Parts: sequence; C-alpha cells; structure tokens
Amino acid sequence: LKWWRLWPRKESVSTPDWTNWEAYALHVPFTFLFVLLLWLEAIKSRDIQHTADVLLICLTTTALGGKVINIWKYAHVAQGILSEWSTWDLFELRSKQEVDMWRFEHRRFNRVFMFYCLCSAGVIPFIVIQPLFDIPNRLPFWMWTPFDWHQPVLFWYAFIYHATTIPIACACSVTMDAVNWYLMLHLSLCLRMLGPRLNNLQHDDKDLKKKFLELIHLPRPLTQSAQDLPGFAAMMQYLVAMIMQVMLPTIYGNAVIDSANMLTDSMYNSDWPDMNCRMRRLVLMFMVYLNRPVTLKAGGFFHIGLPLFTKTMNQAYSLLALL
Repeated sequence: LKWWRLWPRKESVSTPDWTNWEAYALHVPFTFLFVLLLWLEAIKSRDIQHTADVLLICLTTTALGGKVINIWKYAHVAQGILSEWSTWDLFELRSKQEVDMWRFEHRRFNRVFMFYCLCSAGVIPFIVIQPLFDIPNRLPFWMWTPFDWHQPVLFWYAFIYHATTIPIACACSVTMDAVNWYLMLHLSLCLRMLGPRLNNLQHDDKDLKKKFLELIHLPRPLTQSAQDLPGFAAMMQYLVAMIMQVMLPTIYGNAVIDSANMLTDSMYNSDWPDMNCRMRRLVLMFMVYLNRPVTLKAGGFFHIGLPLFTKTMNQAYSLLALL
C-alpha cells in the first residue's frame, strides 16, 4: 500500500492525510483520469452495445476510484489498529500452541494472497498484448481521447497509457482488498488466542486474579477494533464494490429473462390466424414450450437476475450492520 501511495506516510497518524501529494501525482493522472475518459466514451457513444461494453469497465474502475478515496480517508484507522496489535503486551504470543496457530494461519493467508495476486496479474498480459494482434489495432478498453488514436502514430500514445494504467489499477485493487482480509484475519486470531488462555486458568494459580483481569481487559480493545473495521471498510468501499461487481451480471441475466418472455408476445402478434392448421398447431406447441421460463443459474445453485441483486444487497447490508 505504501508503494501505491495508499498508506499514511507518517506512523501513528490520527487523522486522514489529505496532503499526500505523491498519492495525487500517481492516482490523478492514471486512476481518476482513466475513469473520466471511460465515462466520456460512454456518454459520447451512440451505440447501445458499445455503451454497454464501455460501462462494463467504467463501473468497475469507478468503484476502484471510490475505494482509493475511502482508503485515503480511513487508512489511519487501520494503521492505528495494527500499531496497537503489534505493541500491546497482551497480544504477545505466550505458548507454542499460539505460535503454531499464528504461523499456520499467516502461511495460509500468504498462499491465498499470492494465488489472488497471480490470478490478477496473469490477466494483465492477455488484456494488454492481445489487442496488438488485431487488425486494425485496438485499445484494450474503449476510452475517449482528444486525438484520433486510430492513426498508427497516435495509437501508441493511447496504448502506452493503457499499458501503464491497467497494472496500477490492478495492483491497487488487490492490495486494498488484501488489507481488509488481513485485518479481519488478525482480529479472528486474537479472539481465538483468548479462548485457550481462559481455558488454561487454574484455581490454584497464585496469579489467577491478575491473569483473569488481564484477559477480561483483552476483549475491550478487540471489540473496539471490530467497531473500527467497518469504518475502514465502510459504505463507500464495501457497498459500492458489491453494487458494481454484482449489478452488471444480474442486469444482463435479467435481460435474458425479459428477452425470453417477449418471445411469446412476438409469436402471438404474428400472422398465425391465417396460417394452415398444421402451422397453427406448431405455433401453439411452440407457445406452450415458451411458457417455461428461461433463466440463468450460477453454478446450478441460484438464478441470475435482479432478484439476486436485491437479495445480495440486502445480505451485504445485513453483514455490514452485523460487523
């Protein structure tokens, strides 16, 4: 996060750092300008299909821009949580069982994070390099430019901008997602560490009262950290990301359902009354067949459509409220 200017420059910052000009120098010409150019392309487009293709990336990058602004605002909260966890004596590992648990969970997190990074980074060459083999050449994503990038010389300016912006956007998105995962992992490990310590209290221990008081004071900072985490992964980051990533598949899935339902009306509005008996019988059989709804299922478990979107938003809000 520090590499991509998404983390406070100073340690123990208690307020958002809005004077980080290095962050502005990196994200304004790339992340935010890229979002602006995509929106201009979508607004100026007069082709519905082309507009839909542009919006597919435009909404995703807009969510990324919201996540960047959100982490600028709340990164000091995450920094304070991590600083407290690393400096307070009560969070020190005191047994081999705690050390083994800590190492195992962190190794597993590292494997998951590396796999996520490799999957994300592995897509970049296909996005960037593949358009070069098209004739005529095209950009990885459609965006508005103040010049005609279809000209061979000017094409490379727009292409280099894409080749630079896409890895930056990918790296920022991956790291911002990972810090949320790690904070929740660390919090869960601290809570798991508390259980065995309470279980190991013995009635004949001379320091029983002291140990017990230490342990009952431990949940307080953990509870406070749990209350601060939703502030870090707040509405702007959580709900916007959920909306952008879930809305598009459900919209297109709902379009399939609506298009299938319109077939019955189209068939009925045809010139079927004047057809011969055999054709009318076939039309009737076809309309009976069309009465079966056409739906898309994700993994064979749930239907893809706007009801799924509303259900996901409801569950996402419920989960956020629970946190």
